Amino acid sequence: MLFGTFKQKEMEPGEETKMPAQKEESAEKSSTSETFIKTPAAQDFIRKWSDKKAVAKGKRVYTKRGVVSLLMSLFKIPGLQSDKEVLSSGDELLGQLGGMDGLEGFLLWWKAKTEGLMKGIK
Repeated sequence: MLFGTFKQKEMEPGEETKMPAQKEESAEKSSTSETFIKTPAAQDFIRKWSDKKAVAKGKRVYTKRGVVSLLMSLFKIPGLQSDKEVLSSGDELLGQLGGMDGLEGFLLWWKAKTEGLMKGIK
């Protein structure tokens, strides 16, 4: 009964070929690091990371110049095949450098936990 109320979305004849082509474009790597830095995705990335502020101090964690320099260095690594991979690697590195990946907090908790256990044993 309910199946009759939902209609399947109809695609235009050329739409099937457009979708994979768009995915391929996002998987490409820019020709130079300068053109990569000027892409909208890279500009959003730079803005996102250069605007992050440290919680306790209220100061910026990274400078815009540092984020751009990191992206340009990552772009030159031959193993990264697309702009998306470069941005993903940059995200991962900056998260770890700024302690935003949660590992530092976990390790501090674990240290406190083990020290508490050691005091209980003594």
